[in-house]
Amino acid sequence: MSQIDLWLQEKRKEWQADFLGLAQDVALACQQTELRWTHVAGNTSDHYKTIRLRIGKGIAGEVWRTGREQRATEIQSDSQNLLKYPIARLEQLDMTIGIPIMKNGIIRAVLLLGYRHPIESHLADVTVVYESLPGLAALLEEEGHKDG
Repeated sequence: MSQIDLWLQEKRKEWQADFLGLAQDVALACQQTELRWTHVAGNTSDHYKTIRLRIGKGIAGEVWRTGREQRATEIQSDSQNLLKYPIARLEQLDMTIGIPIMKNGIIRAVLLLGYRHPIESHLADVTVVYESLPGLAALLEEEGHKDG
């Protein structure tokens, strides 16, 4: 288990999220961007591994395109959202918050918090999540150096 996986497991419990995922571009340098869920915690199956997204598609693709936090609520009761957000469909998530992980103004990954049931509004305050992002960014950088 990687340091990123351990970080996600710890933060999922701390933030009371049902699912925590990290989407990254796995395409080779000469290929078009392909986003995949590379690390997850709280998943109900391994079906997330089959999801391949382009920029602008799915919650991770929307965050990647805009460079901004994206939220979706009441996903399970909206058939369009279920089609639009495959990770929510596969993991039965009803609310998601996607947050870009940036380095030098470039998106390095997308962090997704997912909830299977409606949550209290104070849990939707993601200030504490943003405060933890430098630690995640450092782990991503470390992992990148191992891969390279």
